[in-house]
Amino acid sequence: MKNSKEILNVALVGCGWIGEDKHVPSILATPDVRLVALCDVEVAKAQRFVELFGLKDVVVYSDYKEMLKDQSIDIVHIAVPNPLHCQLTCDALEAGKNVLCEKPMATTKAECEKMIETAKRMDRKLTIGYQWRYRPEALKVKEICESGRLGDIYYAKANATRYCGVPAWGQYLNGGNGGGVYIDGVPHALDLTLWAMDNYEPVSVKANLYDKMKNHPEGCIWGGWEQDEFKVEDSGFAVVTMKNGATIYIEASWRLNMLGEDMKTTLCGTDGGLDMAGEHQVRLNGIAYGKPYVTALDTSDPMPPFSIKAMAPGLAEVRHFVDAVRNDTEVFIKPEQAMVVTQIIEGVYESAKTGKEVFF
Repeated sequence: MKNSKEILNVALVGCGWIGEDKHVPSILATPDVRLVALCDVEVAKAQRFVELFGLKDVVVYSDYKEMLKDQSIDIVHIAVPNPLHCQLTCDALEAGKNVLCEKPMATTKAECEKMIETAKRMDRKLTIGYQWRYRPEALKVKEICESGRLGDIYYAKANATRYCGVPAWGQYLNGGNGGGVYIDGVPHALDLTLWAMDNYEPVSVKANLYDKMKNHPEGCIWGGWEQDEFKVEDSGFAVVTMKNGATIYIEASWRLNMLGEDMKTTLCGTDGGLDMAGEHQVRLNGIAYGKPYVTALDTSDPMPPFSIKAMAPGLAEVRHFVDAVRNDTEVFIKPEQAMVVTQIIEGVYESAKTGKEVFF
């Protein structure tokens, strides 16, 4: 049912860098919502947000369960380590809140199923933070795929590779997030690929994971790390077979001696192909009039006087979710879709551990 409240109250659990960079600025820039609560087990982090953003009348909590007792809260943003996503999301839904949970949805398919079941039972909205779908180039890719321009899409590549970009902070390296690069960068690239293909029926995955570069911190853009703290994979490569016979190749690394292609997808169909060639860039290729062609599409904002500036992805994500809550409409990033991303990644880790192909 529609929410008739004039102002929707929002709370954030987890006051780390993603909360600072994405969630709080996007909430504050969204009309008719009010940030009323911040929660972090380290209260100083939440208090820092109060001062950093000049927040007033915001209640700071160290215990999210205490925060959930506030019946005035309509929406909860969850930005905590990945293994905590399921429990916190379900608790918030059980408390009658609508939830925007950071990606990945959870660390196992079973956890995702529990989150979906809870949202349906409580009749609350649930979405996952795959904000890169809102990038202009991603929306253009989806538009082209939906037009049928590529024909039957039978091969795709999800790229999440960085040349020297290891996130050497928080719990990225010690395993506290549930894994390494495959739980960090891959979810966005894989989500873009599955969404563009509109194909959510994986059959199997075969994968190899590596930690070859953990002893090579030199040159990394975000600084070095203590080698004994590096307990996760820095690279991995996987082949996913879909029910309709399509193949998806996943290429991911934080630290690979190859020029990186972070958060992008490449799609190949019977009538054409495309790739995300950089920020605001999409390349479309195929055969026209008997000759090969490559068309570069620029999705950046048009020049004045026609400029209509595109919304930042994080802001678009928040505004769309608020609209879905207020008007009882469908969320853009459906949890059922996000669950398949988690299912494949869970299979990647199992395949790398056993050395065998994993069947779903």
